[in-house]
Amino acid sequence: MSGICVSIRLYSAHYEMVSHTRFGCCLNRSDDIWLPWAMDLLIAGLFASLALLVTANLDAVAEFKASTGGIEARTREVVNRAEGAIAELRILALHAAEVSLSLAMRQGRWGGFSDEDLDRLKSSVMENLERLGIPSEQRALVFRDWHRIVEFDYVHHILGGNRIPDNASAEQMTEWKSMRDGGFVKFPSPDELDCFFRKTGYWNSSLGECIEDYRYYIRERQHRRLDAWRDRMHWGHLKKDV
Repeated sequence: MSGICVSIRLYSAHYEMVSHTRFGCCLNRSDDIWLPWAMDLLIAGLFASLALLVTANLDAVAEFKASTGGIEARTREVVNRAEGAIAELRILALHAAEVSLSLAMRQGRWGGFSDEDLDRLKSSVMENLERLGIPSEQRALVFRDWHRIVEFDYVHHILGGNRIPDNASAEQMTEWKSMRDGGFVKFPSPDELDCFFRKTGYWNSSLGECIEDYRYYIRERQHRRLDAWRDRMHWGHLKKDV
C-alpha cells in the first residue's frame, strides 16, 4: 500500500495549519493558499469518500432518492426486513383463517352457526386472503378442514344420520357402523357408499342424487344442489324398498 502525503499550509498573520500523513512524502508550498480553495478541496474529498463508501456497499443498497433535503439510500437489509415482515403477516393470516374456519365447523355440531352464517364467514375469509395476496394454493390449505368436514357431513347424512337402518342384518349393521367410525379422518368415498347401498338393498334414486352431490363437492369444492345440502337434516334414515 502506498501513501500520499499532502500538506496544505495556510498562512495568515497569526495562524498556521499543517496537515501531514505518516508516509513521509510531502508536497510543500510556501506561498499563501486562500481558505476558500482549501474548503473546496475538503468538500471534494468528502464527496469522494462518500462515493467510495457507496461503491463499496453498492450490493447492499436497494434504492436512491434525491430530494431538496439531500440523498436517501434505502438498503437491501431494510427492504428484506420489511418484506420478511409482510411474509410473516401472510403466514399469520393463513393460520388465523384456518383456525377460525376449523373452529366454526367443529363447534357444537348441533345448534351452532347456521349454513348462511358459515357461508358468509367463508366468503369473508376468502376475500381477505385474496386482498393480502395469498396465493390460491395456500388459500386451498386454509380450507382443508372446512372441506373435509363438509364431506364428512355428506357421508353422515347419506348414511341416515344417527338413526339405525331399517331391517339391517347383523353383517349389514357391522359394515354400516364401520363406515361411521372413522370420524373426520376416515370416511367412505362416493363409490364405497354406492356399492354398500346397492349390495344391501338400500339404494334408491334419492340416495343416488345425494351421492352425486357428495361426488361433485369433492371435485368442485362447491355444492351441486345448495337447497338439498341445507335440507340434509331431513334426508331421513336408510330404508329398504319392499
